[in-house]
Amino acid sequence: MNIKIVRYVVGRLLQVEALLLILPLIVSFIYEEAIIYKISFFAVILFLLIVGQVLAFKMPDNKRLTAREGFVIVALSWVLFSFFGGLPFVINGDIPSLVDAFFETSSGFTTTGSSILTDVEILSHSSLFWRSFTHLVGGMGILVFALAILPKIDSQSVNIMKAETPGPTFGKLVSKLSTSARILYTIYLALTAIVVALLYFGGMSLFDSLLHSFGVAGTGGFGIRNGSIAPYETPYFEWVIGIG
Repeated sequence: MNIKIVRYVVGRLLQVEALLLILPLIVSFIYEEAIIYKISFFAVILFLLIVGQVLAFKMPDNKRLTAREGFVIVALSWVLFSFFGGLPFVINGDIPSLVDAFFETSSGFTTTGSSILTDVEILSHSSLFWRSFTHLVGGMGILVFALAILPKIDSQSVNIMKAETPGPTFGKLVSKLSTSARILYTIYLALTAIVVALLYFGGMSLFDSLLHSFGVAGTGGFGIRNGSIAPYETPYFEWVIGIG
């Protein structure tokens, strides 16, 4: 087992999650939320950046990454992403239980869509955004997203993708894996943008359009209203979300 390459890749992945958490932090400023919401995201971002830098401070000389390392990286990344992704909910009090926060976040990243929340409307805008955004990130797989922006591990990353991809086979669009990941994410985000536009111009607010589109793209279905789409009282949104 090449522990050093596992350490390096996991460290880089934690840094990626730190960057993703900047978006809900920005949302908390936009909606002028209480300071605890800003602290909850900023603290986790800072922690992830520090830990990620410690783990990935140097690319190991032995870059060999076999299927064994691939499986370990995939397993660790899903657990760590869900654990640290759930910490802001615990810190700001929107989901006080660490177990519940871990479940909610892992449900988001895996696009399962199950939820422990009985009243989703009590969540802050930043928490709602992060909860739904996990669907967008996890919709094509955390590792696919990471490989799209981490070219340094491209030469050995096929074994990571084999471990992440469901089914017996794995194929690439082009010879370079990071390029394939970027192509897939370009298509993925373009389709998401189309859904956002259709919802927004149909009368839904931009915030609601974005969050519903995240659930559509990832096929997870996290809602931001207790009645899901029913409170919008128009079949147009049902058609857009259903077809999308």
